[in-house]
Formats: sequence, C-alpha cells, structure tokens
Amino acid sequence: MDENIVELNIAIGGISKELLDVQKALDAYREKQKRKEAVDEEAMTFVTKAELVIQKAENGDLQLTTDQIRRIKSNLVKILQRLQK
Repeated sequence: MDENIVELNIAIGGISKELLDVQKALDAYREKQKRKEAVDEEAMTFVTKAELVIQKAENGDLQLTTDQIRRIKSNLVKILQRLQK
C-alpha cells in the first residue's frame, strides 16, 4: 500500500511540474504583453511547453482533466493567432 502512495505522489508531482511550467510560460508572456514589450520569445516558450503537455495528455503519459486540456488549448490558440498577425 505504501508503494502505491509513493507512486501516486510521484505521478502528482510530475503533473504539477508540467502544469506549473506551462503556467509560468503563460505568465511571462502576459507580463511582457502588458508592458508592450516584444513577446515572441515568451510566446514560443509557452507554445512549445503547451504543445508538449497536450501531447503527453493525449498519449496518456500525463493525466489531466478535460477542463485543464481545454484551457491550455484555448490559450495556445489565442497566442498562435497573435503570432500570425
């Protein structure tokens, strides 16, 4: 039973780190955007991390809720649209 708890804690830690990385990238993008600074580098960092997390979730390597995936995809689409302008 203790092994199951340890494995669960490791899985939760991995998910938390992945989501935290994506959130940090999004926050950095938004902060630069507020200050009207060039945001291309931060946008690409977010895009890269978000795509990786979505891919892992879709492959079953990362357990995310449908809402978490939807929110990441929504932010990803918005940022990609801004980059194409």
